[in-house]
Amino acid sequence: MSKPILPIVGCLALTCAACDSAPSAKETETLAAIAELENAVADAQREVARLKDVDELENLAGIYGHYVDKSRHDDVADLFAPEGVVEILGRGVFIGQDRVREYMRNLTPGNIGPREGSLFNHMHEQPVVHVSPDGDTAHVRSRLFVMFGVMNTSAQWGDGIYENVFVKQDGVWKLDYLHAYQTFYTNYEDGWAKKASAIFAPYERLPPDRPQSVPYAPYPAAFVPPFHYRNPVSGRADHYKDPTWQDLQAPARP
Repeated sequence: MSKPILPIVGCLALTCAACDSAPSAKETETLAAIAELENAVADAQREVARLKDVDELENLAGIYGHYVDKSRHDDVADLFAPEGVVEILGRGVFIGQDRVREYMRNLTPGNIGPREGSLFNHMHEQPVVHVSPDGDTAHVRSRLFVMFGVMNTSAQWGDGIYENVFVKQDGVWKLDYLHAYQTFYTNYEDGWAKKASAIFAPYERLPPDRPQSVPYAPYPAAFVPPFHYRNPVSGRADHYKDPTWQDLQAPARP
């Protein structure tokens, strides 16, 4: 953030106070114009800071995906705040950066980094970013698309939704709560038209700190992960858990 702009209005007001006479109409008009300009500059500074935050958050989401691609488990864990949380599919909730690191390393036991004959493309798409007014936290919803395979063994398609929370600490954005919802996983040969996996259960070798926070079944069941935002046009909140629900707080149409 740039330094605060010089309070020109205050300086001019002090100058006028040093005079015996009250400021003229012209001086009053000038003071009002300067105050309006200062407010406009402050608003522009806030908007630039917000846009910078959005850019950094989108990059962070993409960086996470690139690290997961190549099993760079420690790099992934380093993106989290010390109190960060990870909740992926039905594996349960893991609390704290050390547990996040443990969870990530558990994905490829005994191996960190890319492996010959292994593919795990982890792509983030359709980001929806909302930064809090104070600029200290943010929510990002994105779509996950996975291409997984082991040469001459097996291959899978996968899709999901991330509803993640980020926190800014010492001027750096970090993952605070990573929550991945399973839309579908299916083997390459059959595809999602013929087969879909049930929700992935917790690892027996790595029990979670808590069970998954939102019970659900993935495709072919109909489930929409809760949105962190209201509809920007209608103002309606998430209502897909109850098809008969009506948001009485939604603004009435003219």
